[in-house]
Amino acid sequence: MFFYGAIKISGRKMVSRRPVLCYKTPVTTDFFDREARAKKQTRRLLWLFGLAVLAVVSLVYVIFASVIWAFQHPLFQESWWNPMTLLISGVFLLGEALVHPFHFLTILWNPWHFGWITLGTLVSIAAGSCYKIRLLSDGGPAVAELLGGRRLEPGTTDVDEQRLRNVVGEMAVASGLSVPEIYVLDCERGINTFAAGHTRDDVAIGVTFGCLKLLTRDELQGVIAHEFSHVLNGDTRLNLRLMGLAHGLFWPTIVGRVLIRGTSREPVVGESIFDADEGPGFIPTAPIGLLFLIAGSISSPFVRLLKSLICREREWLADAAAVQFTRNPAGIAGALKKIGGLYKAGRLDSPHAESASHLYFVNSCYDPWFDFQSTHPPLEKRILAMDPAFDGQFQHLKSLPIHDAETSREAGYDRLYQETLRRARAAAKARGEN
Repeated sequence: MFFYGAIKISGRKMVSRRPVLCYKTPVTTDFFDREARAKKQTRRLLWLFGLAVLAVVSLVYVIFASVIWAFQHPLFQESWWNPMTLLISGVFLLGEALVHPFHFLTILWNPWHFGWITLGTLVSIAAGSCYKIRLLSDGGPAVAELLGGRRLEPGTTDVDEQRLRNVVGEMAVASGLSVPEIYVLDCERGINTFAAGHTRDDVAIGVTFGCLKLLTRDELQGVIAHEFSHVLNGDTRLNLRLMGLAHGLFWPTIVGRVLIRGTSREPVVGESIFDADEGPGFIPTAPIGLLFLIAGSISSPFVRLLKSLICREREWLADAAAVQFTRNPAGIAGALKKIGGLYKAGRLDSPHAESASHLYFVNSCYDPWFDFQSTHPPLEKRILAMDPAFDGQFQHLKSLPIHDAETSREAGYDRLYQETLRRARAAAKARGEN
């Protein structure tokens, strides 16, 4: 029997004593238990996705039908094109919806419009989902490359990268899994990690540049152990399915952000949309992007709620399993404290960060207005589960420099060129050439 902080591990049972919710669940189960759990979670995902699609279709119809009705029934026939007339018609519909909702729906109902709007919405959702599922067919490496990851080669000479490889190897032994592909997100200065893959053979683990540079070895070990727990429990497969399905609902928001940003390329090292002096300027596609964002705002809340219902509770289990693997609750707790004290926290700059938000160690975007829509539990509660003495105060952590010649991609290419040239000259000198 082992006691580590606020987590008690005894045999196959684990109790996480966190302030609000307490649960008891097995960390290690046999193959058939995991298979049954995965099927149950998949069925739950499909049901929730179906309900989300139904809600989105209903809202889209109400909004488009209201616009169509406002054009077909202007209050002043001679000026139907006047924006003020349309606004007055919209106010009338809003008042009718609030006072007489059933009469409002009766006014809007049109089988012909309902059929076409529903068909268009469903085709849009299906096309987005099929595109993303096909894109992710290669498993974890496809996700890592989509997010701007660089595959970490076994022969790396960088000290921090060597440390990362060693930690991943140690956690693979502790969890009984094979060593997965490792990726580094060089353009991300926040602290975050992820694991993705359809099976254990195509799993990839990714860490941000901030995670690589700002965490100690024990803290890095804790977050990597957290990701191995997701792999061990089959969460990575479910997460990829969720990512594919949710993209059908969320793609207008992604397209809108890319159009407003002006490019779909990865941000270079040091570039951040969260920095006050790095904000994007106005570009011609911004108005079109704004329309896509408005369309995506209908489905975005349902996407976040769907991810929260599927993923949130499994983060508690992964935290507890990380303590079991490392035998060191201070490691993962320390990483969470550093994330809370960092300005960028775990936020990512990639345009695809939101679509993969449920894969990460902590929230990869700003926390939603409503806590129940978050894909991850609050940092404070996660820390208190492992460190009951935590006072809720995060010590400020200095961010990585925005422009650092030692870590920029261009500097890396220059160093590679100089090293290659040095070796060529040394080889020529050894052969007696000038």
